[in-house]
Amino acid sequence: MQLKNKVILFDIDYTLFNTDIFKETKLQKYSLYEEVKEALNNLSKIARLGIFSEGEIRLQKTKLESTNIADYFQNDLVHIMTRKDDEMEDIITRYTDTALFLVDDKIDILYKTKKLFPSVFTVWIKRGKYAKSQKPIDGFEPDAIIKTLQEVIPVVST
Repeated sequence: MQLKNKVILFDIDYTLFNTDIFKETKLQKYSLYEEVKEALNNLSKIARLGIFSEGEIRLQKTKLESTNIADYFQNDLVHIMTRKDDEMEDIITRYTDTALFLVDDKIDILYKTKKLFPSVFTVWIKRGKYAKSQKPIDGFEPDAIIKTLQEVIPVVST
């Protein structure tokens, strides 16, 4: 599959950005998980990278810029909104002609996406505050379950 036909959309908090450190430092330290830059560098060679995240838009963009990863993501592939549920269908519809991979730490977002768009490859990254507290969803299993972004590379490469 050609590069242009593969798109990976990442959540920001607890996926790329170490939100625990940010909160522990009273919102002063912008920090990524250890493997993020290397993984993004490798993934950018095999797919186009984007963001599908929720939160305060300016703050989310500041997280990307302050950690020096903003350049990995194409502007037209950056989707930051107050609530993913509100815009999910509109955003994901834009990628119907691509092999779309969605990487998120919230299983309910992956479930809702898969329900609306069965062809989306869902990747649950189990880390951060939601990793242990989320309950399984009856009848749903993400396409891949990972603990670090490095584990996404072989998934997208196939």
